[in-house]
Amino acid sequence: MTIDPHATSALCDALDLVADPAVAVDQDLRVVGANRALIEMVGDRLENWLGEVPLDLVHADDLPIVLSSFTSIVDKDFGTPIEIRLRHGSGGYRLMELVGATHPTDEGHIVVATMRDLTERRRWELAAGSPERFRAVVEHASVLLSLIDANGIVSSASGMYNRHLGIDLAHLIGSPLADWVVDHERDGFRAALARAATTARTSVFEASFEHADGRVIPYQLSIANLLDDPVVGGMIVSASDISARRALEARLTQLATTDPLTGVANRAALVTDLAGRLAVAQSPGAFGVFFIDLDRFKPVNDLHGHDAGDTVLAILSQRLNGIARADDLVARLGGDEFVMVCRGVDEAAANAISRRIEDVIAQPVDIGAATVQVFASVGFADSGAATTAEGLLAEADASMYRVKQRRRGRYVGSQLRVAERRELVSDLRDALRGDAVAAGLRVWLQPVVRLQDGSCHGAEALVRWEHPALGLLSPADFLSLAGEAGLDVALGRFVIDAAVAAASQWSDRSLVLAVNLSAGELTEPDAVRAVLDALDRHGLAPDRLCVEITETTVLERAAAGQRVTAITALEHLEAAGVRVAIDDFGTGYSSLVHVRELPASVLKVDRSFVHGMCDDRADFGIVAAVIALAHSVGMRVVAEGVETEAQRAALGELGADLGQGYLFGRPMPTDQFAREWSTPAPELEQAS
Repeated sequence: MTIDPHATSALCDALDLVADPAVAVDQDLRVVGANRALIEMVGDRLENWLGEVPLDLVHADDLPIVLSSFTSIVDKDFGTPIEIRLRHGSGGYRLMELVGATHPTDEGHIVVATMRDLTERRRWELAAGSPERFRAVVEHASVLLSLIDANGIVSSASGMYNRHLGIDLAHLIGSPLADWVVDHERDGFRAALARAATTARTSVFEASFEHADGRVIPYQLSIANLLDDPVVGGMIVSASDISARRALEARLTQLATTDPLTGVANRAALVTDLAGRLAVAQSPGAFGVFFIDLDRFKPVNDLHGHDAGDTVLAILSQRLNGIARADDLVARLGGDEFVMVCRGVDEAAANAISRRIEDVIAQPVDIGAATVQVFASVGFADSGAATTAEGLLAEADASMYRVKQRRRGRYVGSQLRVAERRELVSDLRDALRGDAVAAGLRVWLQPVVRLQDGSCHGAEALVRWEHPALGLLSPADFLSLAGEAGLDVALGRFVIDAAVAAASQWSDRSLVLAVNLSAGELTEPDAVRAVLDALDRHGLAPDRLCVEITETTVLERAAAGQRVTAITALEHLEAAGVRVAIDDFGTGYSSLVHVRELPASVLKVDRSFVHGMCDDRADFGIVAAVIALAHSVGMRVVAEGVETEAQRAALGELGADLGQGYLFGRPMPTDQFAREWSTPAPELEQAS
C-alpha cells in the first residue's frame, strides 16, 4: 500500500502524541509511520524504517505470537495485548506489552501498534521477597498499582493514584475502586471486576477515572487474579494512562476520513455518508449530490508550482465549507474534483446551489506572489437517481461532463442515466456481435455539394440506431459509449462496409463517399486491410472513398506514443488511392503546421466557425484565413454546417470548394439519398 506523503507526515505527527513507542504498518507488515519514542528505542532513523518489515526487532521465540496476532487483528478494531521481547538500541531485549488497532484507509487498512515497557513491572513482581525493595518499586512505577479484594475494595495502593489523579490514599484505601470511575462507566466496571474474580487469566479492559480537578482520564487496566494465593489473597490492578492513545485513535480516525491537504472529507467518508443517507431517504429530493470539477486549475500548477496549487485547493475547500449547511458534506475525491452533498434539494434549489458554487470558486485567489482565478463545472444528481453511493457519484459525474462539454461548444451527449447507458452498451455489443442491421444499426447519408454550382459532390456517411425500445438514436447518444466500451472499432467496421455497399450502387460514378475513422480504428493492425477489403468486396474505386479523421484525435494519439502507426495507416490508404480529409478543423490545435504533417488533401472547416461567420468578424476572419492557407498548400476546403444562403454566398466569395449542411440536405437513409441525389445504375437494377 502506498501512503501519500501528506498522509505519511500527518500519521507520524499523530503517532508522536503517544509517549510510548508506536508504529504503523500496512497489510504486508511494512512500516508506514512511527513515532520518535520507537526510533529512539531502536536507535535508528525514521527514513531507514519506512517501507521495511520490522520483524528483526522481535525475539525469534516470540515471532509466532506476533504473526498470529497480526493475522487475527484485521477482523476486529483492537487486538488482544501480547507480551513479547523487543531488541533495544542499547543492546539486549526489553519485555514489552504490544496492543494493535486496525484503522481503515482509502487503500485498505493500517495497523497501529503501541508498546509499553513491562520490564520494570516484571522486576517488581520478582521482588516480592523483599518488602523494602517491593515498596520502592511500587512507589516509583509509572502505572497505578493497587490491591483489591473479591468485592473490589482497595486494600493498598501506590502513590501514583495521588500524583496522577489527585486522590488522597487515605480516602482510596478501604473504598470500592469502582467509586473512582466516572458515573456512566461504573456498572460496566463492576461487571468487569466480577468477571476478573472468576478467571485465572489476566483480564484487560478500559475505564475512565475522574481526577480530583474534574478531568476525566482514560486508563487501560490489567487485573491479575491472585485471590487464591496464600500470601496476596487479592487481585493486583495495574492501570496505564491511555490519553495519548485515545488522542492517536481520534487522529487516525480523522486521517482515515479526511483529505490531508484540504481538511474536508475524503472519498471513503463521502461514500459512507451517501450510503447512510440513501438508507433513510424516503423519496427523490431527500438530498442532492453536486460533482465539482475545477476548470483552468492545471495552469496554476504549471505556472506557479504545486505548492501554489495546494494553496488554491485548500482555500477553495474552505469556501465550499463556508456555503455548506450543518447537515451538508463537502468532500474531495482527489486532484481537482470535489463533491458537495446537500439535504432537501429540489430543481430550483439545485440550480441556485450550482450557481453559488460557481460564484465562490470563481472569486480570485491570492497565492502570495500572484492572484489566480479558476472556475467550476458543476454536475448534479438527485438522491432518487441511483440506489448506491457509487451510482449517485457516477450520475453526478456524467452530469458534470455534459455541463463541461456544453460550455466547450460540443454536443452534450446522451441524457440517459448511468444504468441506462450500461444497458445501451450491452445492447450495442450484442448488435455488433450478431446481425447489426436486424438490431437496428443504419448508415445515413448527408449530401456534400459544390458551392460553385450546387451540384452534388458526394455524401458523408453517418451512423444511426433504430433501437427497438428507445427509438431512433443519434450518434450523440451512443458513439461516446462505444468508445468507452471499446466497441468503436467494430462499429466503425460496420459503418464503412454498409456505406461502401450503398455507394457502390450510385449511378453517378463521380460521387465521393466520406466516412469517419477514429484514431482507435486507424491504429488497429489490420486497419488499412479492412478498408481496402470493403472496397474490393463491393467494387468501389478507392478514389471514390474519402476517410475523415479529426486533427485532434490523430495528434492526441501521437502524444500517447502511437503517432507512427496512425499516420502510417493514412499514408498507406492514400497510396492505395483513398482520399484523406481533416475533419472539424479549428477545434483542436488549429494549425496548418500540424496538418501538413498528415497525408491529407481535404480540409473541413468546423461548423462552429461557419455558424458565426456572417455575424462575427472574428469567425469570418478565421474562415477566410483557413480557406486561403489550405489552398496555398494545395488542399480543397469543405465548409460544414452551412444553414443559410448568406453563409453559402460568403463561403463562395471566399473560394470554399464544397459545402455540407442543412441548407443543402439533412442526413437521410441510403435509399432516399439514392432516389434524390443518384439513381441506381440500370445494370444493378437488372441484376436485382
